[in-house]
Amino acid sequence: MAEVKWEPTRFTEVIRSYASHSNKEVDRVRRNLLGLSDDDKAELTWKAEEQIRKMEEAVKANLAFLEELSELIAKSPAPPSDGRPQFEAPHGTKPIQTLLQTFTREWSAEGLRERGECHDKLLGAVDSHLKAKKDEAVASGAAPPRVLVPGCSLGRLPFDLQGRGYACSASEGRVLQYFGGELMRRTAGKREAHRIQPFAINTCNRFKKEDHVRETPVPEVEVPEGSLPEVHFGDFLRLYGRASDLAAYDAVVTAFTLDCSPNVLRFVRTAAHLIRPGGLWTNFGPLAYDTDHDEGHGHGIELSWEELRHAISHFFDVKDEEFVDSLQAANAESMMQIQYSCIFFTAVRNDKEAVGIGEK
Repeated sequence: MAEVKWEPTRFTEVIRSYASHSNKEVDRVRRNLLGLSDDDKAELTWKAEEQIRKMEEAVKANLAFLEELSELIAKSPAPPSDGRPQFEAPHGTKPIQTLLQTFTREWSAEGLRERGECHDKLLGAVDSHLKAKKDEAVASGAAPPRVLVPGCSLGRLPFDLQGRGYACSASEGRVLQYFGGELMRRTAGKREAHRIQPFAINTCNRFKKEDHVRETPVPEVEVPEGSLPEVHFGDFLRLYGRASDLAAYDAVVTAFTLDCSPNVLRFVRTAAHLIRPGGLWTNFGPLAYDTDHDEGHGHGIELSWEELRHAISHFFDVKDEEFVDSLQAANAESMMQIQYSCIFFTAVRNDKEAVGIGEK
């Protein structure tokens, strides 16, 4: 695949398209409500004019937030990357809606329950394997264990890992998520710096009348300067396939990331290349393989857990495996949910060489 040059307007245009779509949704709701007969309006428990006003305000709050993100993208040079970045812009309005809901998942009090299903297991696995080593390092003045989070989305998982005392770094290959994380970095330590209403245009499947216009302030915690680990932009396979990365990390932590790789088998070998013998790989996520396959890394394949576990077992001793039903960036107050059956595993690195990785 040819390298795509950095053109920020391609991403700001996606945000503008979402803004246009949101305003059209307000117009649609206004037209439909105000077009009711007087008899129909008399049956409403929430006056039409008030419904429209609340929705307008919610959309306005979202668009102000997205404008900050758009300005950040527009003013920024290409995200720094050690790989060969592919600046592919998403299409349609869904990526921005998903992004808003991901802010809720990762950086709001409302998202605590959903992200806890995933993050608590991963953080617990890291502590179980590395806490004693970390405590020894603190006592002796040595460097703490190094942990890598590929595909870190908006950065909450590496933030929490670093908060527990690990030397954490991360990567993210999607432009909107990368800059969304950078926006959280720029909150200057202020809690609830942004008050978004991400479900404003989700008018279907509501339990209560105002569910769609509720606020989800972000971030719900202070993010002091230096507390959010450095995030490298780019594809995991390209960023960390160097000889110098051999056995450089004590743990790799993946959350809803493994099945996003264009080549899941190479992802396994790259993880094995990075983790020192005796180190940990812990994962939580589905095998949905919802990605555009990049034939530069080989043809896309969709393996079952049985097949993937076999590949992992060449380089790791799988210690724990459990299937957990979980949501991802869902609307907690919606009558319709998409639930994933996720594989959670912990695996300890053996000493078998990851052939084909780090040879250049």
